[in-house]
Amino acid sequence: MPLVTVVVVTLNNLNLLRNCLRSLYAQDYRTIEIVVVDNGSDEDVCGMLTKEFSEVRMVRLNKNYGFAGGNNRGIAMARGEYIALINNDAVAAPQWISSLIATAESDPEIGAAASIIIDGNKPEVLDSYGVGIALDGMSRQAMRGMSVPQLTQPGEILLVSGCACLLRAETLKEVGLFDEDFFAYCEDTDLGLRMRRAGWNIVVAPGAYVHHYYSMTGGKFSLQKIYWVERNHLWVAIKNFPWFLLTILPLVTAWRYIVQGYFVLRGTGELNKFTENNSLPAIVSAYLKAYVNIFAKLPAMLLKRRRFRKKQHLGTIDMFNLIWQFHLSMSEIIGMRKR
Repeated sequence: MPLVTVVVVTLNNLNLLRNCLRSLYAQDYRTIEIVVVDNGSDEDVCGMLTKEFSEVRMVRLNKNYGFAGGNNRGIAMARGEYIALINNDAVAAPQWISSLIATAESDPEIGAAASIIIDGNKPEVLDSYGVGIALDGMSRQAMRGMSVPQLTQPGEILLVSGCACLLRAETLKEVGLFDEDFFAYCEDTDLGLRMRRAGWNIVVAPGAYVHHYYSMTGGKFSLQKIYWVERNHLWVAIKNFPWFLLTILPLVTAWRYIVQGYFVLRGTGELNKFTENNSLPAIVSAYLKAYVNIFAKLPAMLLKRRRFRKKQHLGTIDMFNLIWQFHLSMSEIIGMRKR
């Protein structure tokens, strides 16, 4: 019964955190420790934990370090052979950890196991079956909006969603933790691709169900999200893609803009929500700000790519084949078609 350290990063929203922790206390797998990282909350997270969840270990941060920095500080406190991550706006089924552990223990080459994440507001609808990626580095929860699958065996995927997953501590020691330059969004994509490049397998665990009340903390249609996603997905490609994929990156990105623009003009799809909630000049400004930051950090990202080369086990062709096998079309990326 290997020890599992469960890391929960929170920013205010005490009721969401309370529901999440209750689901962790109800797990049928008992060899766990829980670490809550308070990412600079204004609300009294410490008081609530002391009163209601006294066994939880707490890390109090003086500011918001984002998803990447918050989880890294929680992982640094971990004593387990495995680290389970779960968002504060998610609720785990009682067999969540036991299902993840059974899957991970079945194969020592599994570096990470994903959960079957269900839309908390639509329990018959899937939120995530791992993560897929487009050829410009833009990633998305795979199979979102489809019916919840009933698995009997682990299913191979490209990447896990950081919303709820299990990571092998040995794997993290090899490939490193989340890249804190990302702050929020796509950092799980980057970490997953580093695992893949290092030769680790990634699968979905049967029975590992989690209900996710999506983007309650980050804001589902905010300008800040536009900025983070647009900036970070290109950093993902720069750090992890084979060189010949990088050469066509401008063309693939241009194609995505065309597809996005088409559906925005039609007033359909998820992207239309951004234009409903934000003005066009503000959206353009967020994109421009993202590109300024992309190029400002380009030397640093290329250096990170070079430093990781010694840990890369997959060759260029094998990495391309893996990305191609699980790649998503632009229509899928922007939520207009489901796979």
